[in-house]
Amino acid sequence: MLDGQVAIITGSSRGIGRATAELFAKNGAKVVITGRDEALLREVADNINAADQKRCVYHACDMGDLEESQKLFDLAMESFGRLDILVCNAGMALREPSLDMSLDNWKRVMDVNLTAPLVLARICLKHFRERKSGKVVFVSSGAAKNPHLGASPSYGASKAGLVYLTRHFAAEFVKDNVRVNAVAPGPVDTDITKSWSPEHRAKVLANLPMGRLGLPIDIAYPILFLASDMSAYINGECLAVNGGTSMD
Repeated sequence: MLDGQVAIITGSSRGIGRATAELFAKNGAKVVITGRDEALLREVADNINAADQKRCVYHACDMGDLEESQKLFDLAMESFGRLDILVCNAGMALREPSLDMSLDNWKRVMDVNLTAPLVLARICLKHFRERKSGKVVFVSSGAAKNPHLGASPSYGASKAGLVYLTRHFAAEFVKDNVRVNAVAPGPVDTDITKSWSPEHRAKVLANLPMGRLGLPIDIAYPILFLASDMSAYINGECLAVNGGTSMD
């Protein structure tokens, strides 16, 4: 589905990002992966490159450092000579109640979840506009539309911001043959959900129609769909991937 294409996938050392990177590679893409844990990134890259030594490169960084976005783009161009797809998946959540949340922690979540995708997307969109082709997929969250009392309000606010960026960029760059979409996962079995209290986990599971948390691969497949030509007539959409938890 992605033969000959090159993708940057942020937050890809584990969870949804890792599953997406591995799925993209299986479908013919070359991938630039990033995360904070270099050992995990090397493991992902080694797994992908076991079949093809030139299919995956990695860059260990914290996306909250906004200067890293240009380095990621440069790495893609230096390694593969082109870029076709951007998947902004890196994210974080804090658990402080609203009245206990410091403004520093609000800014930290916003920098990682919203500002970093903005900065990286603008770099990539400039390139896509020049070559008249490209696809962006933002990983938002069901918390963009529904209150998530298991996290600080910074999490839902940042994910709602990604939904707006999706629509704005989709409308602005469609004339340049660039498509911008998003996925909004429901509860997924990742490191973020592993930090839930037992009480919150039980409450979430009780409200899941399918009776289970999603798996990273459950989100990776819709991301692949939006990054491929199978979704060629979809633009500006945020696809809910939540096992039927909410239907809109």
